[in-house]
Amino acid sequence: MGQIFEIDLDNEKVFMDNKWYGRADLTGMLTQRLASMDYNVGNISTAIEQLDHTIKTMESFSVRLTPETAAQLRDSASRADLPVGAVIREAVISYLVGAALSKLG
Repeated sequence: MGQIFEIDLDNEKVFMDNKWYGRADLTGMLTQRLASMDYNVGNISTAIEQLDHTIKTMESFSVRLTPETAAQLRDSASRADLPVGAVIREAVISYLVGAALSKLG
């Protein structure tokens, strides 16, 4: 299997060569390399494929919160310098891990 790239779900970017790139950035890099007859584009192509696949297969959920809980969520996200969606994802993952561990006894 090829290289696996980290994906920023909130900003729709992929981490490649120690930098975050969006789809337009990657497409530009790919076009530039091909125009200069540099066909070493495997990583760029893989990064675009992984980013596109991740974005196309993401699912979205809706949740209703009281104003107080919503304010706490926004405050917590702000303190952690994270988007609210990232905090929610972390909370869901933490809950699912805890549920799986509790089944183990």
